[in-house]
Amino acid sequence: MDIDGSELLRLVEYFDGAQKEVAAKTYPTVKRHAEQLRDQWQENAFPTSRRHGKHYPKSITAEQEPIADAISWEVGPETRMRQGGMGRGFEYGSVNQPPHLDGARAAAKVEPEFMKSLDEIIRGLL
Repeated sequence: MDIDGSELLRLVEYFDGAQKEVAAKTYPTVKRHAEQLRDQWQENAFPTSRRHGKHYPKSITAEQEPIADAISWEVGPETRMRQGGMGRGFEYGSVNQPPHLDGARAAAKVEPEFMKSLDEIIRGLL
């Protein structure tokens, strides 16, 4: 297949435009689902953290990571917040308590809708 210079430039412009369109459509979807994951994780953590971890659910945050070429959000206990450093013990258990798996259960609930949303974005671009 032979492609002349002008055709190649049109292809580059098309794919560059597609990349921008993907980013524009994907960002709000990723943000929304990161916030849903945070909210679900907090909701799961309120009853399991009980009195000894009453501040732990509030330490669960959703923050965008500053990455130039990707859309990335970090969701989970913020160690700088009160009881945020207890996240591993609450999530995976310790000698003092069984695993709560609040984050894992939240991810299992949010993931199917997130994947469906990404699939819709991709299909819309084809």
